[in-house]
Amino acid sequence: MKSILAVLVALLISAPAAMAGDISDRATEAEKLLRSGDAAGALEKFRGAEDALWQAMPLAVLNVKQVDSATGFGIYSERANHVYKPGEKIFLYMEPAGYGYGSDGLGNSQIALSVDLTLLSDSGEKLGTFEKIGSVKVASRSHNRELFFKLDLSLDGLPPGKYRCDFVMHDDNSSKTAPFITDIEIAG
Repeated sequence: MKSILAVLVALLISAPAAMAGDISDRATEAEKLLRSGDAAGALEKFRGAEDALWQAMPLAVLNVKQVDSATGFGIYSERANHVYKPGEKIFLYMEPAGYGYGSDGLGNSQIALSVDLTLLSDSGEKLGTFEKIGSVKVASRSHNRELFFKLDLSLDGLPPGKYRCDFVMHDDNSSKTAPFITDIEIAG
């Protein structure tokens, strides 16, 4: 029994190290190919390292911004402040990373993400939780990594004050989740 437990512990400890070695090995091979003049081979090998890293990493929500508009990855107009008129729509731009890929049933890979919100008062009082307030599904022949998620948030009826929005993004193709937070203020 002790030997089985020792093997399991060793596997748990070595799995991340093995994955890190795989990523590093692929990147090193890419660098060698690039130095030898094989740019296409280097890029393919480097993409293999990126794939291994992507699969090993947790889901992350990067570059969360309150925006006036967003039309593409990295293409947004950041809002000057976080103060909104009562009833004004709130737009969030974010860049998820580390998500998984499913199938759309038509031969494409599919990215599927959703977002939950817990709204808190300035004093930390929980005002409500709202599940799947936004979602995105993208089908592609490639494993796209430059993905933006624009969330249109309507908080009609909130009295003037400061609020904290605690979000959780869910990857519908895995069990990965990622929390992120933003603050807003409703003007009086």
